Amino acid sequence: MIIEKNSVAYEKGKEILTDRAIKRRMKVLKEDNLISFSDLPLNDKYVNNIKNLKIDLIAESRWLNGVSAYLTKSQLEKVKTLDFVSQIKAVNKLYKQEIKIPYNNYSETNISESDSENVYNYGKSFKQMEMVNVPKVHNLNITGKGVMIACFDDGFDWKHHEALQNLKVIGEYDFINEDGNTFYEKNQKYEDSKSQGQHGTATLSSMSGFKEGKLVSPAFDSEILLAKTEYITTETPMEEDFWLEAAEWAEAKGTDIITSSLIYKEFDKPFEKNSYSYDNLDGNTAIITLAAEMSARLGIVVCQAMGNYFQTTIPSLGSAADADSIISVGAVNYKGDPAGFTSNGPTKDGRTKPDVVAPGVSVYVAVVEEVSGNETTYEYSNGTSFSTPITAGVAALILSVHPELTPIQVRDALRNTASLSGNPTNTLGWGVINAYDAILYNGPAWSNDFNIEKSGDEITISTYLASKDLIDPNTVKFTYSFNGNDFNAINMNLKEPNGDKNNSGLYSATFKITENMDNFTSYFSAEDYNGNKTQWSSNGMFGAGK
Repeated sequence: MIIEKNSVAYEKGKEILTDRAIKRRMKVLKEDNLISFSDLPLNDKYVNNIKNLKIDLIAESRWLNGVSAYLTKSQLEKVKTLDFVSQIKAVNKLYKQEIKIPYNNYSETNISESDSENVYNYGKSFKQMEMVNVPKVHNLNITGKGVMIACFDDGFDWKHHEALQNLKVIGEYDFINEDGNTFYEKNQKYEDSKSQGQHGTATLSSMSGFKEGKLVSPAFDSEILLAKTEYITTETPMEEDFWLEAAEWAEAKGTDIITSSLIYKEFDKPFEKNSYSYDNLDGNTAIITLAAEMSARLGIVVCQAMGNYFQTTIPSLGSAADADSIISVGAVNYKGDPAGFTSNGPTKDGRTKPDVVAPGVSVYVAVVEEVSGNETTYEYSNGTSFSTPITAGVAALILSVHPELTPIQVRDALRNTASLSGNPTNTLGWGVINAYDAILYNGPAWSNDFNIEKSGDEITISTYLASKDLIDPNTVKFTYSFNGNDFNAINMNLKEPNGDKNNSGLYSATFKITENMDNFTSYFSAEDYNGNKTQWSSNGMFGAGK
């Protein structure tokens, strides 16, 4: 049922969303159906009636219009009698997907390091970035700026590692203990072990870590949301609910991307009857799958690990890798071969999975301080846990230069520029991702950053432009106005070609300051010889030129 625009319910649902979330939703929804009943808060009367039965609630969900709790048999019978309860469903449990295996001869001594041709020194992370062509994107000063990524994992000690402490973390929440800290803490209801947060810290570092000469990852300039949803001390059904709550939280804050390296599949006693069989991996069953699909419908790019259950006759993927409209990620070694552990598809309903693959063997990552005792330790790790955030970081590079793209368009950009784009399989999907080709799949791209040099009454502005097709140099222009009305367009000159023979590279233009710049507005534009156009507005970023 549609909620009519400007109705009381419409405005109530809209209250929970940031302006950023609304703008992102508008990429996939019309304004008339921007708000649905899944956005409305739960009925307090219903929730309180359940609490009055002395039931301690674990999680509450707007999207599923329900709550979760551990129930005794007596409590279950009482809940069944409540007239507002339409369904009772057993929920399942979560496994983080990290695996220790031999490094297939890619040891610390023979993984090559960064070369002098690149802007950044990648240290021992160079191979994992080179394989997916990230340095070529970074050389264009495209680093994930303007994009928000939400990471779901077992915690994040980002403040105490040199490669993470300068990240743009704009929000974090522990959905297990219901507080604003996602790092190791003592004296909590669910007490952390020393290794709580190691997995999340490592996955975060493979996506957004930055310490030159040691670890440089794809999207180190993106804004980050951190959600602690996995409790490593025990494996319990509540963790799937925490993932759902985290998705609702991140969506409302306006995240562009969700990355998750957590899998629901096989469960220990006494929950073994709740396990998801292959028949359940149909895109319509698991709670985490439904949450991932809802996120995608609302405009979020969801990157989900396939799992480390090896290639088996009965496909071994786990939820939420079976979700529709998301990007499920497998793992390869540095030869491009499938990692021995990476799970295979298809989904039960026949969809090819994974969508793409990325490095997942001997990935260089940060080690949490509670384990290492310092803020400077790194290690090599294995798993689809790491190929997934690398892919999420590349998705951020795409959205950084093409913010208008929908989740399906981002997935298409990754799939159709990957190494097996013409012949996808259920082990490698569409193949190894290629960051540079992916950012250009939807046309030429400007860097969303620029350099300004001022000399007297002149300003020289420089920025990067790239294209997969030959750029028409006569169309590369910087257009500006001092008053917002009278615009001047000047040609930009190619100063530093990047060697692709498409006229890609660093462009610059010089103009004179003839008026006060308080109302200065400007944009960059260009076109290739196939008629593909690109335009980027620099408004709000020109303070340095005043």
